[in-house]
Amino acid sequence: MTELAGKVAIVTGGSAGIGLGIAAGLVREGAKVVLADIDEATGQQALAALGPSASFWRTDVADQQQLRDLVDHVASAHGRL
Repeated sequence: MTELAGKVAIVTGGSAGIGLGIAAGLVREGAKVVLADIDEATGQQALAALGPSASFWRTDVADQQQLRDLVDHVASAHGRL
């Protein structure tokens, strides 16, 4: 078991590129990952690649209310961050 097993992480920009690479590494190490991205289509594609340890929440990180909603959602769904 690794240090990340059972942890919960939000990865902004997690649907592609560096963000997706980070999310994949976290999932490999046992973390639950919430992908936060503005692009719903690539978010769904990323979920298919990452499997059941990942979820997606459409978020525009330039919008403070959407960021608050994201954190509230993750805390409610997972009990922690």
